Amino acid sequence: KSIMNCFSRLVALTSISIASLLAGCATDVQTTPKALPKSVPGIAVTTDCGKCEVPVEVTELIRTGYAVAAAKAGVPIANDKQITLTIKDYSERSMVVRFGSVVAGPLAFALKDEIKAVAVVDGKRSPLEYNHRNPFQGIKSVAEKMGELSFETVTR
Repeated sequence: KSIMNCFSRLVALTSISIASLLAGCATDVQTTPKALPKSVPGIAVTTDCGKCEVPVEVTELIRTGYAVAAAKAGVPIANDKQITLTIKDYSERSMVVRFGSVVAGPLAFALKDEIKAVAVVDGKRSPLEYNHRNPFQGIKSVAEKMGELSFETVTR
């Protein structure tokens, strides 16, 4: 009988704890949406990474990612001002390396496509970086994300 009492108490305590947790999850958390600017400046993408070669397609994808992020947020791009995103480091896996890394299994995640840059917004420098270690995602998705990160930097 004492074992049954202990078990009943344990079940009751567990039920109360789970109910408390669920009640906490069901509570609406009221967050104030961040006020977005009426417009954002355009973006100029430059490179300053020594001997690295950044394809024009990558700089265009950064601009596209920036424009898409602005459109999703409903914020127009004003062309009277610009921010500057300077690519400081760039690495892209070749198709041969990408295919080899897929065959290599877990070693595939040792290599990456990466862009490191500095955004200058109103004279303030903000370092940005993004990479993909997944061999199925390449530099194109990294470039688009870099554009999104640039937009987020402008709207902070």
